[in-house]
Amino acid sequence: MLKQPISGLKPGMRLAKDVFTNDGRILLLKGFVIKPRYIQRLLAYKVDYVYVEEELVPVKKIDEELIYEDVYCNIKSVMESARLDKPLDIKSLREIVYELVRHILNDDTLFMALTGIRDIDNYTFLHSVDVCIYSVITAKALGMPIHEIRELALAAVLHDIGKCRIPPEILNKPGKLTDEEFFIMKHHSVYGMEIAEKTPDLTPSIPRIICQHHERWNGSGYPIGLKNYDIDRMARIISIADVYDALTANRVYRKRYMPHEAAEYIMSQTELYFDPNLLNTFINSIAIYPENIIVMLNTGEIARVLSSRRGLLSMRPVVSVITRKNGPPVLNPYIVDLQKNPTVSIVDIIS
Repeated sequence: MLKQPISGLKPGMRLAKDVFTNDGRILLLKGFVIKPRYIQRLLAYKVDYVYVEEELVPVKKIDEELIYEDVYCNIKSVMESARLDKPLDIKSLREIVYELVRHILNDDTLFMALTGIRDIDNYTFLHSVDVCIYSVITAKALGMPIHEIRELALAAVLHDIGKCRIPPEILNKPGKLTDEEFFIMKHHSVYGMEIAEKTPDLTPSIPRIICQHHERWNGSGYPIGLKNYDIDRMARIISIADVYDALTANRVYRKRYMPHEAAEYIMSQTELYFDPNLLNTFINSIAIYPENIIVMLNTGEIARVLSSRRGLLSMRPVVSVITRKNGPPVLNPYIVDLQKNPTVSIVDIIS
């Protein structure tokens, strides 16, 4: 066993001890093989060192991780160019987004497990990728034709591009925005429309979709106050994915919702904020807790999600208890169906 500073950590090293955050929450489990995104997570949580085993394990990135990273890097580059009023490389972004669409249409389960990668400094870019993934999964369930799904995906990944024109002190403010600051923030959807309109490689509908992604079913949204079917269908899909993903992220001004809490919230807003039919499709299409993610239970046990349930059933999945935060280790993992054990619940996501 070696004590390894994060600066010297390399992909392929295997953790010899559990890694905890400063407030005592488990961040990564003993036995996890380090990947590049784990190193970024450790840096984000300001972990100084970890304990690793002496032998390296070969690491091969799988396709969905590479595609996720490519989309993230491309939207980050495009938004940086937009901030500097430089030409946008939409061709490269379109190519990798279309590749993402192709993979999701083939197997969306893999990508649901990748959503929720959190880094406050890169929140907007990671959020854009997640909203794209959720939007495509919903479109797939709706049976939309491939050309519409591609257009939706591109609009979804660009939906927050207007935030590049919001002053950083407002965009990254650690507390609640004042009325004046919120007024400025609300302009991001219009700014996004303007940027998209000036980009020749985008279809005319994409600026409209970007502009409308904060409109609400009951007319209480912005910037225009459209309601019901006056809102573009693709904007209605993106608005659901946008709110769900935003709620499940830790922000500088609030603690994240757990996925089942976020799902309960958006369901409570049906017919107020969201198209009820599209919301129903969204909920039924996603796995609230995707297969193979690691969660903490209110019992202090650490478990792996086993079931491939979707919709409401995925809010309380079947899990395999693999260890405990405190107390004796679990020598023989055992199965718990949270649907049949109402006193047991998920309180945190570890990985």
